[in-house]
Amino acid sequence: MDAVGARMQNRLKPREARVIPHLRFDQLYVVSDLHFGGDVGFQIFGSTDAMVWLIGELGRRDPAQQVALLINGDFIDFLAESDPRHFDPFGAITKLERIAQTDPTFEPIFAALRAFLDLPNRHLIVNLGNHDLELALPWVRRRLAELLVGEAPEDGDATRRLHLVTDGTGVSCTVGGRSVLCVHGNEVDRWNPSDFERIREIGRDVQLGRPVESWIPNAGTQMVIDVMNGVKRTFPFVDLLKPEKEGVVPVLAACDPSQLASLDRVAGLVGVAGNRLSAALRKPRGMLGEEAASAPLSASSSPLAGAFSRRDARVVANQMMLAVEEAVRRDIDPLEMVEGLEASQLGMAGALWKWINDQPTEEVLREALDKLDRDRSFDTRDYDDTAKALDREISPVIDFVVAGHTHLERALPRRNGGGVYFNSGTWARLIRIVPKVRQDAAGFARLFKVLQHGDMSKLDAEPGLVLRPNSVVAIRAEAAAGAAKGQLFHIAAIPSAPKTPTAYQWEAVPDTEFVRAG
Repeated sequence: MDAVGARMQNRLKPREARVIPHLRFDQLYVVSDLHFGGDVGFQIFGSTDAMVWLIGELGRRDPAQQVALLINGDFIDFLAESDPRHFDPFGAITKLERIAQTDPTFEPIFAALRAFLDLPNRHLIVNLGNHDLELALPWVRRRLAELLVGEAPEDGDATRRLHLVTDGTGVSCTVGGRSVLCVHGNEVDRWNPSDFERIREIGRDVQLGRPVESWIPNAGTQMVIDVMNGVKRTFPFVDLLKPEKEGVVPVLAACDPSQLASLDRVAGLVGVAGNRLSAALRKPRGMLGEEAASAPLSASSSPLAGAFSRRDARVVANQMMLAVEEAVRRDIDPLEMVEGLEASQLGMAGALWKWINDQPTEEVLREALDKLDRDRSFDTRDYDDTAKALDREISPVIDFVVAGHTHLERALPRRNGGGVYFNSGTWARLIRIVPKVRQDAAGFARLFKVLQHGDMSKLDAEPGLVLRPNSVVAIRAEAAAGAAKGQLFHIAAIPSAPKTPTAYQWEAVPDTEFVRAG
């Protein structure tokens, strides 16, 4: 390598190089995980009026300033549509047009986005997630652009202010002179990596008229299509309840233990019980690296081995959950650990529920969920796995890092450098079982019936059960040169008088304001 090449290599070290983006804004507003798609009654997005209000409000704000709205992944949910496919290059346009043009939940939002782009100094950015990978295909991306700019000419101003980032590089820009990098977050989730080179090859082969090799989906997509889409037709709560590991699987086991057996249909995966845990313990060393598998663990050495000598429901339930976690970490099928306890018919958790037959199912479940009392999934200051991984991987010179993917909002000072990490949460529905409800036997029994027999409308009707966080990360230039402030907001309804439209307002999330200055 000559001297010039050595100097260039040194300059390109990612942790030292300062990116100079071409997108510069006075104000940037980031939302993510909208999940537009699905049949009526099974749509996890449910805030049409609030989203239309937000888009209109941003259109009216500070007309002379450069204002951008960024949808940071999972804008469209192709996996939620009828006739779902792991990857659907030939049916994606039809699905996209149904969502944007005919579905009453989503069509008003597309109309609002077109009106937003018609305004001067307004920018719309769409970043790719892991549920809308088809948007990376040239013909699908082109159709999305047409649906967003309407009849605007291809070289018109509105078209130039629409930015579709579908190559996995993320969105790099400046606000008030401070650097901002927005990524979806699945980049550090072992269950949901995106193979952009394979998508490029599919796009090339289709346009050249060549045969297209089968798409090999990641584990997360397999889980959604092969397992969860069927389960949520009966139990819609599985799409909404957080956290997955401590919450979804025990509740699903209690509602219908036979459903747990279907989780084994995804080869090598125990189920959503291991989703977050497996990603945390087995994720690659680096965004593109590989990590050696853990050494095997024999069934006899599992923490579950001694569990069945105890009759205390709390102890047994806790030991069962620990065993599942350990099994996931070591790639062992937990069903192998419960021989003689009807595991083959009901699955491990179901067998355990039936074995403890001297208590009602909902009471056993209530004890098994005691970890939720200490869960920090909804704590905006918790350094979760995604926050830690992205902080390690992204250069410390970036002032604001914004992700989504987890559906759990965050606002944290970065540990790698002096910047700030935000997670823009979601506009999809969420369910959280709070300690007050779990600790109340009668109240929990009532909740269990709703989860066991409730469709989406019944879940919505249960007071205080379904959350609509409608989270927005706002990054705005400060008056001082070279300074910007980031903050997390909710778009919250203002209760109105009967027979009048509901109004909305910005609701600042406490302790989430950060200023970056020179």
